Formats: sequence, C-alpha cells, structure tokens
Amino acid sequence: MDIELISKGIEIVSSTISSIKTIKDLLPSAKQKQDIEKQLEEAESNLKIAEAEIAKGFEYKLCRRHFPPGIMLDLNQFKLQCKTCGNIEDYE
Repeated sequence: MDIELISKGIEIVSSTISSIKTIKDLLPSAKQKQDIEKQLEEAESNLKIAEAEIAKGFEYKLCRRHFPPGIMLDLNQFKLQCKTCGNIEDYE
C-alpha cells in the first residue's frame, strides 16, 4: 500500500470537511452552528491523528515538533522533511 495514495485520500476527506464548514454557515440556529463546528473540529483532529497512525504503521518517521505529528518524507538520501511544518531532520 502506498502512503501517497492514503495521504491523497485523507486530503479528500479533509476537503470534504472544509466544504461542510461552509455549509454550516447557512444554518439558521447559532446552537446548531456551534454543535456542528465542535464536531468538525473533532473530526479534523481525528483525521490528522489517523494519518499519523497510518504512517507509523508503514514505519514512516513522524515529526515531533507539533501535535498531531506530521509525516516525515524523504527529502534526499540523508534528510527527512515534515510535510506539515517543513521541519528538516538528518538521519543515517
């Protein structure tokens, strides 16, 4: 299984959540908007954690500079770069 394909799938889900956020603004009740907003924030957080867990399962290194951690991708032969924050780390 390719992490890039999984990552693209997660990006599509994330895009869908963004679309739902736009729709929530059309709701008439402030209470409904608050409830949906809270659920969307939780869904986004869970999605990022799931992405990190999947990457960890494929033995990818994870960035430790933020939570949830980003996936460290090969930049070149001896460097990894976080796809979320851009952090670069050397490895051997």
